[in-house]
Amino acid sequence: MDPSKAIVIAVFLPFILAWTLPLLYKVFKQHIGWISAGIAFICFVLSAQVVPYAMAGTPIKESWTWLPSAGLSFDIYGDGMAALLALIVSGIGVIIMSYSNGYMSTKEDLPRYYQWLLLFMGAMLGVAYTDNTIQMFIFWELTSITSFMLIGYWRERPESIYGATKALLITAGGGLFMFAGFLLLRVAAGTYGISEVAASPELLANVHGSELYLAILILIFIGAASKSAQGPFYIWLPNAMEAPTPVSAFLHSATMVKAGVYLVARLHPILSGTPEWLILVSGTGMITMVMAGFLAFRQTDIKAILAFSTISQLAYLMTMYGYSTAENPGLGFAAATFHLLNHSTFKATLFLVAGIVAHEAATRDIRKLGGLRKEMPITFIVAVIAAASMAGVPPLNGFLSKEMFYETSLEIGQLIGGPWTVIFPVVAVLGGIFTLMYSIRLIDGIFLGERTKDSDVPQNVHEAPWIMLAPAILLVGLIIFFGLYPKFPIETLIQPAYSGLVPGAEPLHVKLWHGVTPPLLMTIATFAIGLLLYKYYDGIAAWQNSFNVKYPWISVNYYYDWSVNNAREITHKISAFAQPGPIGPYVKASLIFTFFLAVIPLVYLGVPFDSILPSGMNFDSEPYEIVLYALMLVAALGAIIIPRYLPAVISLSALGFLVALLFVYLKAPDLAMTQVCVETLSTIVFILVIMKIPQKFKEPMPKSKILVNLLISGTLAFAVFAIMTNANIGILGSFESFSQFFIEKSMELTGGLNVVNVIVVDFRGYDTIGEISVLSLAALGVYNLILSRGGGAEGGEEE
Repeated sequence: MDPSKAIVIAVFLPFILAWTLPLLYKVFKQHIGWISAGIAFICFVLSAQVVPYAMAGTPIKESWTWLPSAGLSFDIYGDGMAALLALIVSGIGVIIMSYSNGYMSTKEDLPRYYQWLLLFMGAMLGVAYTDNTIQMFIFWELTSITSFMLIGYWRERPESIYGATKALLITAGGGLFMFAGFLLLRVAAGTYGISEVAASPELLANVHGSELYLAILILIFIGAASKSAQGPFYIWLPNAMEAPTPVSAFLHSATMVKAGVYLVARLHPILSGTPEWLILVSGTGMITMVMAGFLAFRQTDIKAILAFSTISQLAYLMTMYGYSTAENPGLGFAAATFHLLNHSTFKATLFLVAGIVAHEAATRDIRKLGGLRKEMPITFIVAVIAAASMAGVPPLNGFLSKEMFYETSLEIGQLIGGPWTVIFPVVAVLGGIFTLMYSIRLIDGIFLGERTKDSDVPQNVHEAPWIMLAPAILLVGLIIFFGLYPKFPIETLIQPAYSGLVPGAEPLHVKLWHGVTPPLLMTIATFAIGLLLYKYYDGIAAWQNSFNVKYPWISVNYYYDWSVNNAREITHKISAFAQPGPIGPYVKASLIFTFFLAVIPLVYLGVPFDSILPSGMNFDSEPYEIVLYALMLVAALGAIIIPRYLPAVISLSALGFLVALLFVYLKAPDLAMTQVCVETLSTIVFILVIMKIPQKFKEPMPKSKILVNLLISGTLAFAVFAIMTNANIGILGSFESFSQFFIEKSMELTGGLNVVNVIVVDFRGYDTIGEISVLSLAALGVYNLILSRGGGAEGGEEE
């Protein structure tokens, strides 16, 4: 199969087939998970076709016209980095959907569960293969929406809704900052294409030499950091653990949280090599790595420990991708990319183990667990291998990438010089120490020691069914294989990704034994200090708990919860300040503001007062025009002088319909239709409201107030009149009507013969969408007002 077609099918197949699952469920029932796993496997096979091209250094690049008027096309780019992420997403997808067949109850809404898993997988594959920033943003936000639905899968649980909402607000909000950065990048580079900019020295010079460079970097990194739970944006990930455990294993270990890291890697050749990049990316990563590893100590939920460990491990990746100087821009790239692959294997395994333990022991509280190694020996072995890989124990794959991390930390420290020669490797070792400590805690708290007597834990715990064990065992096999034979993943996945994005990348030589080297000594120090400090683990956790109780305002969560919980009160205070009284002053203020908007340009242009109204105006009118204008004046006066609300509203409504009739006469049927619809809805709303209030005006109107109102309205009316009469003559220069353009271009640009329809649907499509939206909202308002009358409220002719 043509590789470009394979990529397109891999991206869109999950989107297409996801909607067939409700129908297939009627036939296959609870076995529908295997169909989803089959779809993921097809995507895996299709993505594997990209690997030979990536290894050969010939990435797959294809483009299809999408929105030519906006300079947009649908672009795909299949290089080593894209293939790596796509294989992780689809491969882990096969494992998770297979595992879910044993984990998810048959009483659950399985079609909805697997639908959103497939849609999420399709969005992630779109992120992997996209080659322009607008396309990247679309798939990026699709991952936020689909993850929201998956995190909030158990909709009856408040914790799930809280976690899903928090994830959506932070990740989707960060995506908007990223989008702003993409637009600025387009201004600096002149194109939306990612590989196009990366391959052009001229465009790269334009980006780095632009005064917008720092803004571009910060905005895009906010999007990446929010998706990968870095810096202050880490707070959404622990709460996202309320999702079903297979979802957590898929989204929060191997796929979604990798999107931000992948974005940093994808834009590495465009934005890296500057001090700003090093400070922002590595600085954020180093702080997050240490902070998250430290905060993992106080967690008692197994998935919460894994959540903070995920944040810390993602920070490893950010730190390494940030290791970049002008002389050596890709210093940490290979180490980060290898650890990205390794983290997907050991962290997904640990999440599957957490699901197995929770499934069999009926709890995730590590304080209630312990001694399960005898009842669950296979799970125990799987967990030990995965945790050891995470801690960097040889001869597992995590040891190799951790060694590379230590090596690059030493190198970047030497390149920067000064105190950084020590700071970079010390922070790296500190992160490794914390990783070792919470890895030991996972094994010690769940499997070692004696069984607890807690009544929440069943006394007869046994191994999970093979349908749940097999996926975890498969991942453990990869952990061992990649550790003992790193040549395979390095040559097939890591080297192509490294060479494709780092110019002049050298061949990688990764093996278990390099002799006694500084990175090996750093590893030994990590194990020694970590084992020594582990006996203080519970004491550190207790100190963190007491500190958190005493100083809750230190936590970022404190400010998030305060903002969300007080949003209504805050907006009420703002509106009370901006709108403190009756509607009359607001109307007057708006009218006065409008008047100045009309007058300021006249003053600025130095237009004499006596020439505001052009000479030679034609007042000739047909009799029916005069009748229509007269009726409009009568209706307007009626709305002013009638002392009762209902007749006044009817008079005002009549004025609106007469305006619609004027539009018909002026050959503007679309405006007439809109005016009739709006006027009808407005009249209904007015009538529904005034039926609940006294029908006669009781407020006395002093003459001074009448004169002020008359002065404001008369002045504004004169200003509008002056503007309208000068539309084609007078102080405004003459201009050609758009009518001829629409007539000439309607067939050429849109293929439509009905010019009015073409204007409404094509040339003014966004305006039409806005009008439809307004009318729809108004209709909903009317519907709610009609329903509210069912409460028995009385209208009447109260005097």
